[in-house]
Amino acid sequence: MSDSVKKWHEMQEEKKLSSTTATSEGKFIYESPDGGITVTKRPFNEIKGDKEVRKQAFTLLVQYPEEVVRMAYKILNSI
Repeated sequence: MSDSVKKWHEMQEEKKLSSTTATSEGKFIYESPDGGITVTKRPFNEIKGDKEVRKQAFTLLVQYPEEVVRMAYKILNSI
């Protein structure tokens, strides 16, 4: 077999192995709100939402210690 064919087979094996343990890290979503005129790229796990809410959430994380934020999260989840 030629080197390129061997390499192709190796890549297929790696693909099989990685598909069973695949994560979304390093993957992107390409979006186009205007039918393809403008295309934006964002990380797959990015939290999309209202910018004002995200800004307030960031402010909360900066103003309060981590344990306070975690306790608030637990309280919200128990409701």
